[in-house]
Amino acid sequence: MRMYCPFHADEDVAGVPVTDGTPEAPPGTYVFTCDRTSGHPSGTEHSWVHVPELKMPGVSGLAEELGLGVDLPRILAGFRGRWVEYGVVEEAYAAAHPENFALLVQKYGHTTLEKTTYSASTFLARTLGNIGRGGAFAFWWGPATGRWAYNSNISWWALPPAPPKDSRLSWEDTGKSMDYVHRAVR
Repeated sequence: MRMYCPFHADEDVAGVPVTDGTPEAPPGTYVFTCDRTSGHPSGTEHSWVHVPELKMPGVSGLAEELGLGVDLPRILAGFRGRWVEYGVVEEAYAAAHPENFALLVQKYGHTTLEKTTYSASTFLARTLGNIGRGGAFAFWWGPATGRWAYNSNISWWALPPAPPKDSRLSWEDTGKSMDYVHRAVR
């Protein structure tokens, strides 16, 4: 693979593949070094890394447009080492991406606002499940708490490796309200 130095439009540089296989360096990652010393801000050679954009398995259509294949794993990374009840994931997503969450509520509705058979929650939980089928998330059906207790069971999510079942954060434990849904429709 070759790329042009961002400081020299006439200098194409051969990349060196990174083959350590870490999540930070997936297949197709290359390191480039322009060995010219003039024209670079540092006054020395300039190096940069190209990491390919990866498509998350199970994410397409609106979920892909909204970047849920990147955003949902980031949300779960904030709870690393614990299981989190679905409502905790939804509220964290709404806080991090209020415009996107508002779009989902506008498009699909939310049971906090009115009874519906398919909601923004259904869409997000289904997307979590689609991503999880590829092994990105650990999942189990567990007790629904607080506002979500109208469900007999609810999905619980974690990043692998799956933490012990007693390491968990329920909706009820957070003490949060459903105000984030009402803010989405204002």
